[in-house]
Formats: sequence, structure tokens, C-alpha cells
Amino acid sequence: MLRPTALALMTLLLGFAPGLQAAKPPVLMLLEHIEAGKAIQTKIELKAGVVESKNKGKPRDKWIIRAGDAFKSEIRPANRIVNFYKLGLGESTLLFIVRARYYQNQDGKWVPHFQLNEEPLVMRGPDGKWKPLTLIQGVPSLIMQTGTALPNAEGYAASLELGFTTGAMPIDAWLVQ
Repeated sequence: MLRPTALALMTLLLGFAPGLQAAKPPVLMLLEHIEAGKAIQTKIELKAGVVESKNKGKPRDKWIIRAGDAFKSEIRPANRIVNFYKLGLGESTLLFIVRARYYQNQDGKWVPHFQLNEEPLVMRGPDGKWKPLTLIQGVPSLIMQTGTALPNAEGYAASLELGFTTGAMPIDAWLVQ
């Protein structure tokens, strides 16, 4: 005899409950840029694998990272790391990393806050001196933060505004971990 919980699990696993399977993953953050004077937002969801941007190959002077979905939970959601990439001919270059940590708001909902990690990997250049790996690969490693959102005591801000010191740069893909 099947127990109700076993039946429910089998139904879910065998695909007889499409409403449950079709649930969209929560949105961790919104990646925003300005196009023709309008703010365009791209949702970065909590799902596995590399996701290519619908704005791939389109450099922007400034990128803004805003909080995604806020939700109720008895415990703090896990910290996340998002790697942002520029895609080239058969290769990808890591531009920067954003760490996300959840904090409770006044309504008791958990909201993501962000910390920019721009520690470059280094290697010896042709001249024998240590240089950022991204610079050797032809991508600037210097990121400037332009936003006015101040970080909390742990170094996480409600939003991030950033750009590259050498000009516009595309964000072609990301990986949420």
C-alpha cells in the first residue's frame, strides 16, 4: 500500500504535477543598464549552470546590481556567489565576482545584499613582472564603483553600481554558485 507522501513524491518525480515543476526559480538579483534613456533589467535567477545574457556583446558604461526577490523563511538563505564573464572566441574571461548575503528587512523578509570582489588573479607577464591575468588576456581589471549605497557592517550593500576604468564593457554571461 502506498502512503500519501510516497504517492506525492512519485507524482512529482514522474511529472504528473506540472504546476509544481514549472515554478520559476527565485530571482537573486537584477542586472540593470540604461539603454536609450530607459532602465533595462535582466533577472539573474537562482539556477545552476552558465547563463548567457540577452544583451551579450553589448558594452555598457555602467552596470547596476539591484536586489531580486525578498521572501519569508525561518532561517537565513544560503550565501551565493555570482561570477560575471565576457565571452570571446571560444573562451570566457572572468570580469568580477559578486557575493550575495541575505539580510532581514523590517517586514521580516530576507533580501539579498551584495559585495563586489575584484581580486584579480595574477601571473607573470612577458616582462617578468606580476600583472592581473585579465589585463594579460586583454580585459581591464580595474572596476570603479559609482553608486552611493553604503555597505553595512559586514561590507554588503543593498545595490552596486560599477563600471570599468577603460570604458564600456559587456557582461555576456554569469554563473550563480
